[in-house]
Amino acid sequence: MAVVVLAKFASLPEAVVARSLLEAEGIGVVMPEQGLIAGQLDAGVMGGWRLLVVEDELSKAQQVLRDAQIGF
Repeated sequence: MAVVVLAKFASLPEAVVARSLLEAEGIGVVMPEQGLIAGQLDAGVMGGWRLLVVEDELSKAQQVLRDAQIGF
């Protein structure tokens, strides 16, 4: 079971909204940069805030974000 990058966001608030929408649809999602302490390191500078999903849920997750017009 592979984990893949679903999307990258330049801002934390946008990533959090997207994650919440996915979780509301029952899709497991991980945001590895979430543990960064604001002020110490900005994930936006490091390439963005990533949302990761299990490959089997990728298509459904992409559709959820498309429907919400987030990240696509």
